[in-house]
Amino acid sequence: MTADEPSLTLLRSKVRDVPDFPTLGILFKDITLILSDHLAMDAALSLLAQAVEGLTFDVIAAPEARESTLQRRSRGTAGWA
Repeated sequence: MTADEPSLTLLRSKVRDVPDFPTLGILFKDITLILSDHLAMDAALSLLAQAVEGLTFDVIAAPEARESTLQRRSRGTAGWA
């Protein structure tokens, strides 16, 4: 995968470092600006799509922050793209 430099520059400009959050010694990367900018979000999703192009998946899992659970989607089930 070769990411284009303009996309990476845009994304880097939208990530804010928050030192010592939530505790001393942790460097939190705030991506709120990416989420609120449709061009940055499009660049992030395009780069992610390039990174996984050609790969196959049996299961996709992701953490669900609001409920502290793990969401899982299996091939052929609702929510599978």
